[in-house]
Amino acid sequence: MGYTETGIGYQKTDTSKEAARSNYEGKLTIRDRVHQLLEKTSQALSTEDIAGLLNVPYGSVQPRLSELQNEDKVEDSGERGKTKWGKSCIKWVAK
Repeated sequence: MGYTETGIGYQKTDTSKEAARSNYEGKLTIRDRVHQLLEKTSQALSTEDIAGLLNVPYGSVQPRLSELQNEDKVEDSGERGKTKWGKSCIKWVAK
């Protein structure tokens, strides 16, 4: 996965790269929204929780959490939840 100079991740396609670079100053990206949500909440949240609260697809949230973790802005809380499929999942908190 490639990243823009502002840290937005994109896949190996021209459309993905173009979308990542379409961000403009002042625009809240999904990554920004995920980070703000985790900073404002007092409880650890799973990727599914975050997607539901922000009303964005799960597939848009999971990569943003990876980016935020790489930037040392979020961390694994040590708590675990259950996905809608009954699998164990990480609950995230802001650092």
